[in-house]
Amino acid sequence: MATREGWLDQIRLARYPEVRIESGGITWLFNDEFYPFAGAVRAIKEAADEVGIEKLMWGSDYPRTITAITYRMSYDFVVKSPELTDREKALFLGENAKAFYGFKDLRELSYIKNMSE
Repeated sequence: MATREGWLDQIRLARYPEVRIESGGITWLFNDEFYPFAGAVRAIKEAADEVGIEKLMWGSDYPRTITAITYRMSYDFVVKSPELTDREKALFLGENAKAFYGFKDLRELSYIKNMSE
């Protein structure tokens, strides 16, 4: 919980080989600043500095966060951030989870308007 004292101690658990950190709810933690959640992006960068971007995975915390933001907003703040490289975005938004869980041949899902907007 990046807005709580000692949160980097939790992040450092990802220094163990089989531990990853999932970010579900990070937008909720930075809800006071709202979209585009600059503080959340800074927290992702800070966590990456501690353990490497390869140890971090995106999460939406859907459907709880949808009371304040759309599903698209829950990842779009990462996609549109100039603070992260394209490679960091790709790893964080899916490649890390794909590797960790051993997913193969994932199909692209169709856009679902009422869930995403």
